[in-house]
Amino acid sequence: MNGIIAAAFWTSTFFNPISPIYEGISERTVPSKSTVQISNTYFQKDHVGHEVGLSLSGKTQYGPLRPLFSGSITNRGGLWVGAGFENTLKIIDNFSASLTFMPGVYSQGGDEDLGGWLMFRSGIGMKYELSDIISISIDYDHRSSGDIWEYNPGMETIQIKFHNYLKF
Repeated sequence: MNGIIAAAFWTSTFFNPISPIYEGISERTVPSKSTVQISNTYFQKDHVGHEVGLSLSGKTQYGPLRPLFSGSITNRGGLWVGAGFENTLKIIDNFSASLTFMPGVYSQGGDEDLGGWLMFRSGIGMKYELSDIISISIDYDHRSSGDIWEYNPGMETIQIKFHNYLKF
């Protein structure tokens, strides 16, 4: 995947019809969001384990970008913690696509060697809103060092996410 999803993320910020980035980084208030994910992890196309994670976002969005803070741990003790942005593109009614980009810190634990401690996660997903406060999505993401380390194999996850939009 080496950068394809990350490039799609940054490109999508220009084409978001609600608030494209070229119109500026205007601040808007949105509901806070918490997301729980359950994932299968893949290394070199082989299923190598499972991962659980949590993401949180505040009430402020900048243009098309929603700041995210995220962490995850695999069943083999691999830990990733990072922060970045999500860009959501409404498709129809209750369906939307989301793209994410988050730099973060990776601790290998018993997982595969990804080449270093600084990793970038970029993801793409399809979300269905069950109500105005709950949605579910299926996402794919790739994490790697973006070639800043000599060894850069990457790891992928296929996730199911449960989103809760906090109305306070």
